[in-house]
This record gives sequence, C-alpha cells and structure tokens, in this order.
Amino acid sequence: MSGDVVCGVNGSTSSRRALLEAVRRASATGDRVTVVTAYDAVGYFWGALASLPGGNLLPVPHRSEVQAAEEATLRAFVGEVLGDRPPPVPVAVRAVAGRPVDVLVRESAGAAQLIVGHGTDRGRLTSVAAGCARRVRCPVVVVGTSPSAPEPVR
Repeated sequence: MSGDVVCGVNGSTSSRRALLEAVRRASATGDRVTVVTAYDAVGYFWGALASLPGGNLLPVPHRSEVQAAEEATLRAFVGEVLGDRPPPVPVAVRAVAGRPVDVLVRESAGAAQLIVGHGTDRGRLTSVAAGCARRVRCPVVVVGTSPSAPEPVR
C-alpha cells in the first residue's frame, strides 16, 4: 500500500472526522485512501449457535457472506460521510476480520500514513488509537472529537 493513506473507521463520529481528514490529506499529496474496518467474525458464528425460541438454531453464515455484508456496510458509511459527489481521490474499502489494532497494523504496512479517530476529549487516547500509535510503522494521525462539525472535503 505504498503511498496510500489508510484510515481506520468504526462508524463513530471521530471515525467520520478521520475519514474526512484522510481524504483531505490524500488530495493534498495525490495519494489514494484505503478505508479499513475490523470486524469480529467469531461473533457472527456464536450468534448463529444461539438457540431461538423453539429450539431451532440460526443458520451459520458463510465467511464470504459475512465479508460481503461488512464491506457493504463500510461502503454505505463512506458514501454517507463523503456525500454523493465523487471524492477528489480514489477511495477503496476493506473490511477485515480481526482485532482492530492488529488489522490496522497489517493494513498500514507500507502506507504513507494511518489516520484513526478517538472518541474522548479527556486527553487520553482510546485503546485502538494508542495501540496503533505504539505498533504501526508509518506516521499515525489521531483525529479527536470536536464540538464543531468537520469541514466538507471539496
């Protein structure tokens, strides 16, 4: 992913701001953006094993179905944040099974930078932001929350 700006998102307000910042930075440098979300694949399978009233088991989803559902959710999130017009840079999406820090460390290998959000104004980073700052080898930008709305990217 050389030259990519990798942006980790989870649907939160701070990850919305991180995505806007990733697109802003990439458009200034001519890079592309890869938006990454991590999901808990094990949770899908445990949920399928839960008994429904009447003793029936839920069907176990196939890994490709889970992947497709997560990527569809991610594409919808990116579309909602960036709006109807095409972004000024190429934007790719990747939904990856695993723990968020582990996924972001792998996905940002060779990237120009990693941008993540954090949801606290208390001066301490969230565990994902802190874990990425410790383990990622490229520059890490942590976008905090703000009382004002982020500026549109255009």
